[in-house]
Amino acid sequence: MLPIRQIMQEMAAEKLRLSLTILAVAWSTLCIAGLLAVGEGIRSGIVRTIQNGNGNLIHVSGGYATQTHGRFHEGQALSLTEQDSQVLAALPMVKHALPSAEWQELITFADKRSWMMPYAVKSEYQAMNKLRLLPGGRWFNPVDETQQRKVVVLGYQLAVQLFNQQEGDWFSGGELEQDPVGQIAKIGAHEFTVIGVLAKNSGNIEQGSPIDYSGFTPFSTWQRFHPNQAISGINLEPRVGSDRQALAATVQQVLKRKYAASLQDQQIVMVQDHFLSQKSMQQFLLRLQSFLGIIGFITLAVASLGITNVMFATVKRATRDIGVRMAVGATPNTIRCHYLAQSLITMGMGGIAGLGVTFAMVRLLAAIPLQGNPIYDHLGQPVPELSLSVIVIVIVTITVMGIVAAWLPANHAAKVTPLQALQSE
Repeated sequence: MLPIRQIMQEMAAEKLRLSLTILAVAWSTLCIAGLLAVGEGIRSGIVRTIQNGNGNLIHVSGGYATQTHGRFHEGQALSLTEQDSQVLAALPMVKHALPSAEWQELITFADKRSWMMPYAVKSEYQAMNKLRLLPGGRWFNPVDETQQRKVVVLGYQLAVQLFNQQEGDWFSGGELEQDPVGQIAKIGAHEFTVIGVLAKNSGNIEQGSPIDYSGFTPFSTWQRFHPNQAISGINLEPRVGSDRQALAATVQQVLKRKYAASLQDQQIVMVQDHFLSQKSMQQFLLRLQSFLGIIGFITLAVASLGITNVMFATVKRATRDIGVRMAVGATPNTIRCHYLAQSLITMGMGGIAGLGVTFAMVRLLAAIPLQGNPIYDHLGQPVPELSLSVIVIVIVTITVMGIVAAWLPANHAAKVTPLQALQSE
């Protein structure tokens, strides 16, 4: 059984050095726990963002020829049509294929205007991109599309920009002050009725456009004003279990053959798989979090050197006592465990203090009202997370560093002989 009272007495004898060491360990624990908590919060927030909107889709768009072949000369653009989406929808690995087009005019209301051009999309686009509407509004229905009605659905921050009295900006965002449903906005010179406003959404659509700042009209309405015009892209939803890379290669081959383009031209048909992109982003975020953890680990390793110094000073001061204990039957393992326990107690006191401060800081940061800031919302509203995994990593790291820091002093103490103890002052 370890003599806890004696351990505490030895620690009290080195109270100044020990207090400074505990402070260093607490600071190091705050660093490693804080960095891991921040990394976890950022990772979770960005993962929420990339899993919204087009996170599971493949976006296909026309590119530019990089070599002369057939009817294409170098630098010529390939323009897609609605018929291409029907061709791709027939592929066995494709669940849905929806065309989208971008208006070449901005949305305006009174003297205010959007900074993004609205999209023309099909009614199925809402379910494909997991778009939710605020109460009181609606999405397009088949009648809107059949009759080519001039109706528009607005992203949340776009509605704020157009209909709030005070104009919001990129840095402050804002909350919607009035219900725009039923109001008349313009796209270019054409009047459109607002039929819905999307709930706040930090995700993206198409090739990276933020949902909150986007506007949507029926695809057939766009065709009414732009007959036979090229579309901007096609959104593909693969079937569950499909080989996404094989599907992307098939899409490129099908469109290249349809337009008699070179099969070796990698730029004439652009295929962007958002799902594979988000997997790469998640891997990057895990590496970032690991890097932050390594920085905190190095900080804790430096602090553990203080424990090593304190342990050596304690062993030197207690050499006579160690000899007496050895003389009355204490084994080297008992002496070794004595000083390992002292080190772990020291690390534990600093670790508890550091985790306590980290927890308080996480709660404080979570209480800061950043909602509504577009940059913050676009990152998925990240909040530092002192999760169970972070706490376990910190505890394991502190334990390992405590054992490593005390191993040399503890071994030195275990090798003291009664004769050496009697010769010490």
